[in-house]
Amino acid sequence: MTRAEIRVMQALLAEYPTVGFGTVANLARRAGVSDPTVVRLVGKLGFAGFPAFQRALLEEVEERLRSPLMMIEAQPAAPGDPAGAYLRSLEPVLAESRGRDLPLAYERATAMLLDRKARIWLIGGRFSRYLAGIFHTHLVQLRPGVRHLDGTKAETLDVLVDLGRQDVVVVFDYRRYQADVVGFARQAVERGARILLFTDLYRSPIAAAAQVLFTAPVAAGSAFDTMVPALAQIEALLVCLLQARDAATHRRLKAIETVRRSNRVTMDEPEDDAKG
Repeated sequence: MTRAEIRVMQALLAEYPTVGFGTVANLARRAGVSDPTVVRLVGKLGFAGFPAFQRALLEEVEERLRSPLMMIEAQPAAPGDPAGAYLRSLEPVLAESRGRDLPLAYERATAMLLDRKARIWLIGGRFSRYLAGIFHTHLVQLRPGVRHLDGTKAETLDVLVDLGRQDVVVVFDYRRYQADVVGFARQAVERGARILLFTDLYRSPIAAAAQVLFTAPVAAGSAFDTMVPALAQIEALLVCLLQARDAATHRRLKAIETVRRSNRVTMDEPEDDAKG
């Protein structure tokens, strides 16, 4: 792209996607370029013209805001074996997720999460809070200073008072993005916290402020979005964390096992005959 075309891209991303719904002249004026430059860029992006580009933007906005009811009405019932059809639909979704993830993102996320000077806070939306809970349950075994923000709205907002540059907020936010999650993350950034974001392909509004970003496809053979690719990303990141573990992490895991064994947490722990 030319420098002028890059300025158009920057203008689009600065107010994406709303600025794309105006006229060619309006977008050109915002970018400080000529009208033909905008038209040339749209052609380079693969569109037949500016109207086709705007139709694609509109389709993306509709995808981002699509509710389960809308998807049920638009999606025909799967004949025969609906469960099998759904499970097969996950295979290309996982493959797409694998192609999108970059090793650098996992490296940076690993460094952020293993920084013993940082406190880790996890937060998610209506469904994605369960992803935050799963990740939290693993992280507390690897390091201290980890908390899942799963209380009332007032309790969550109170945490903002304590946030600063030594904090990492792990956010899970997927389409039909949740206002309270977005609001909390933005205020955390204002207080100096770093953001590790898990979101969908359309990207939560928090994406612009995230230091590390993981995106996952959420559309599969169901009216409801799938969390399978996001869970796979969490488990892949856990593999990276375990490979990067240090002596302190090993001691912590060993101590946890000792406590569990002494309290017979799981059914496979033998009773201590000496105590009998």
